[in-house]
Amino acid sequence: MTKKKNKFDLTHMVKDGLINDGQMLYFVSDPSKSCKVVKQPSGEYKVLAAGKVTTIHAFAQQCLGQEPPDHAAKWFRTEAGKTLFDLWHADDMAEAA
Repeated sequence: MTKKKNKFDLTHMVKDGLINDGQMLYFVSDPSKSCKVVKQPSGEYKVLAAGKVTTIHAFAQQCLGQEPPDHAAKWFRTEAGKTLFDLWHADDMAEAA
């Protein structure tokens, strides 16, 4: 049975195998802006960008220069081109098909 993914949680995405510790993520509008998924001492996952550990939302805000107009997960993709939003909702989309 598939569990509902209501709240975006990078830690759950890593634990579910959707993304990996150390994986690079790229800003959709400018791939030169990238970040790396890193595990924190607390056990949760955040991203490392320009030497600073932050959340996906905060990094999206920094890259855009404003609050993201939609979910921050839509602004980052893997090397394979899948956005975090697509990965986060993959089970929901498969069930809808």
